[in-house]
Amino acid sequence: MAATAVGCSLCACSSIGGTQTDTATPTATVSASQDTGSAEDAQDTQDDSDSDTFTVALDKTATWNNGVKAHLSGFSRGTSGEYASPSGKAYLAFSVTMQNGSKSSIDLSMVSLSCPDGAEEIFDTDAGFNGMPDTHLLPGKSLTWKAACVFPRTAKNAQIEIMPMDTSGSGWYRTAIFTGQVQ
Repeated sequence: MAATAVGCSLCACSSIGGTQTDTATPTATVSASQDTGSAEDAQDTQDDSDSDTFTVALDKTATWNNGVKAHLSGFSRGTSGEYASPSGKAYLAFSVTMQNGSKSSIDLSMVSLSCPDGAEEIFDTDAGFNGMPDTHLLPGKSLTWKAACVFPRTAKNAQIEIMPMDTSGSGWYRTAIFTGQVQ
């Protein structure tokens, strides 16, 4: 839990593969980013450039060169509960699915997740926002968990960044920047 206590940071390692779907009905509508307007936003995005980052539409899948994938889904808004940390704050909730398509396990506690404008992550066990899973994801497997970040009720533009960390010695990962609008 210490890794998740850092403002909306979640952590994981290595590679991911498999598919798991979110069964929660989203109460927020998601659309591709209005900022880039490129064809890349209309499809899933592969990490294939020399930049430190790559951009993905909020409702698409980011794929790293080793086969690790991340997908955000089930966007909804709410207010954190009385016993949440922080409590009584408007939030944007979503599910994160990591798939390990690599040949080594991923330490999900080493995956970094940053929320819009550096907002705080919501920890609310009653709502299922328990922070980053503290487990390893084996090759060919996937795992989905819920996350939420402080997000004002009037905010529309979301930017969520995910960066898996590689502890296998083969190198570091680039940051996938998921961007788009929520209603």
